[in-house]
Amino acid sequence: MFFISIMLYNENDYHSNEERLSAMKNGPSLSDHLASYLYKLDDIQHIHSTAPDFQHETTLYGMLLFKQADGDIQIGGTSYPLHRQKVFILAPDTAFKLRLRRADSADYYYIRFHALQAAEQNIFVPATLNCPDELSVSHFSLLIERLDEMERKQHSGNGWDAMKANILFQELLGALFKDANHGHKQDVNQALTLTMEYMEQNYRLNISRKQLAEMVGISEDYYSRAFKKQAGKSPMEYLAEIRVNQAKQSLLLSGDSFRSIAQSVGFSDEFYFSRKFKATTGRSPTSYVNTIKYSEKIASLKHLLTGHLIALGVEPYAAIINNAYPITTRLRNTVDVGDSKPDLEKLMTAKPDLIITRDFRDFGKTQKERMYNQIAPTVTLPFDQNWRIHLQTVGKIIGRDKEASDWLERYEYKVEAIRRQVMPIIRDETILIVGIGEGQMCVYGQRNLGSVLYGDLKLAVPHGVTEIKHFKEVTLADLPLFDADRILLTSYKHDGSAHKDQAIQSEVRRLYANKQWRALKAVRNQAVYNMYDSQHHYTCYTSLSHDLFLDKARQLFMSDSSKQRT
Repeated sequence: MFFISIMLYNENDYHSNEERLSAMKNGPSLSDHLASYLYKLDDIQHIHSTAPDFQHETTLYGMLLFKQADGDIQIGGTSYPLHRQKVFILAPDTAFKLRLRRADSADYYYIRFHALQAAEQNIFVPATLNCPDELSVSHFSLLIERLDEMERKQHSGNGWDAMKANILFQELLGALFKDANHGHKQDVNQALTLTMEYMEQNYRLNISRKQLAEMVGISEDYYSRAFKKQAGKSPMEYLAEIRVNQAKQSLLLSGDSFRSIAQSVGFSDEFYFSRKFKATTGRSPTSYVNTIKYSEKIASLKHLLTGHLIALGVEPYAAIINNAYPITTRLRNTVDVGDSKPDLEKLMTAKPDLIITRDFRDFGKTQKERMYNQIAPTVTLPFDQNWRIHLQTVGKIIGRDKEASDWLERYEYKVEAIRRQVMPIIRDETILIVGIGEGQMCVYGQRNLGSVLYGDLKLAVPHGVTEIKHFKEVTLADLPLFDADRILLTSYKHDGSAHKDQAIQSEVRRLYANKQWRALKAVRNQAVYNMYDSQHHYTCYTSLSHDLFLDKARQLFMSDSSKQRT
């Protein structure tokens, strides 16, 4: 037998599992108690050996999640057998021993975290969780992927990834602590939702009903009944629907064979895929593609996609319409399905043949977004894709491939013509794009307007802007660091309302009353260009806005009358 012993026992701080539970009997529930604290991930390690690869930090809490183990763990004076689906909490200054019978039997995760409680206003101190040493997890298999993702993000070296790892950790704690009360029954609905998410993320794999039932720790028959009651269909029907919806996107976006598409979404062969496709949609894959490509009932749920459609000479059948992107208010025959976000009831009433949208920058699908496919086939374009690829993709979806290619050819010719006109005026001077919002200010980077100025026209980029991909919120005190020769003033987070118009105008007046602003090189040289009254007419990341901005840029840079003067 192999031993890992870490003795961190402090007699004054030690409480047995029974004492901790007893302390909670007369107060709020244990779940409510645990939910009242703040938690912060410190580190996560995935350990595959019996060697003591970690030291339990005496000032932090620890969590051990065993994927595979043969032995036992002793926490304080209590010993627990080790096997799958067990989680143990290590309080600070607690003695524990890990005994493993085989050298190759250890596969577990060790998490260090802070637990804090409010002592007084704006002051937090280490908390005492009074949590049981041992927690049971019936859907541990589903947590493994979250743990691996958490570890990757925590150790990527990227600050945003570390923040996402901490968000995943909060979700993990929520799942573990919510059911921490003694005798509390598993939340079956939550477990079923986790298997739905598993199917949505892993539909390409060979997934069985038995596997899904094992993940949530219930019998196959009970799992199927509970699943159908919640989802309105069996688990396998739900999985087939996910695969068919993914296949719809592939059919519209790629020229791959049915066999290739079938295998890529998890179907065994193209014949079974075709049968399932027709059973689900009422049409064969070929009929589906032809119907969608030549349909006029296309719903656009993002302004940038509306811009691409208009550039290709298509007025969307339905769209989000508001003054933030003024072009949409000119649509005469388009059905309004929402002001800033899609209204599901309006979208359902419109009955489009196809929905096109774009995913969020940092987050997965919301519950509403999962419902789009229930209304109509939905194509979701990736956030980080280049706008030219977006345009070509939209063209392919609606059968206007040639129009998209022709449009891009005309655009490149126009870019070169305008570049030859403005370069003798701008030369090597840098241009900073500053967005003005209500009480906020940003510097735009390489996307949106920057993709035209710095990418297409190849104008000089100010110091520090190359590190900004989309935008960066700044203060007036930050602007001298960019040392820009010229400044283009545009809007930031404009919702299209008259209130925002007035607020942004007030912000600009305050700028010009400020000595720091007037001291900037571009302001002293009267090289500030006014474009803040155009909402997001030009700042939308789409072909139409970029084309319009090329004309606006030529007008601005070739006319001194457009400069904002002090």
